[in-house]
Amino acid sequence: MRLSNLLARAASAALSVALIACADPAEPEPDPAAAAHVGEAQPLPHTLPPPTEETPRYVGLWATTAEGCSNPAWRFEADGISTQGEVSCEFRGVRITEAGYEIAATCYAQAPPEPHNIQISFAESARAMMLTGGPWAPAPSLVYCRGL
Repeated sequence: MRLSNLLARAASAALSVALIACADPAEPEPDPAAAAHVGEAQPLPHTLPPPTEETPRYVGLWATTAEGCSNPAWRFEADGISTQGEVSCEFRGVRITEAGYEIAATCYAQAPPEPHNIQISFAESARAMMLTGGPWAPAPSLVYCRGL
């Protein structure tokens, strides 16, 4: 086969793939019988708070498990964290990052105050907030319980 024929076939195949990729597939109609069987959609429990310009997303009451939300152990305010485990942190600076927040903090635990660089990120699919860099070992993942 000649080179020109190979190039023509390759170009034709590439064009076909591109046209298929750009096609607008119609969304199938929902099955009314299936919808009636499933019932009304229910909101997911303990979803993450939405981001707002007025309040940092981490502000609220948090727990390590959904069951812990009956008495949340973690209280996040715009300028600090306090826990039932005798740990508290005062925020000296909060910076928004692509992943969430980076916070310069002074934390008080069972030892004298210590500086920490705390990173907060959010896992939407797991509906969790992760902390790293603070006085907690291991770094916790928290579920949102409710606002302050």
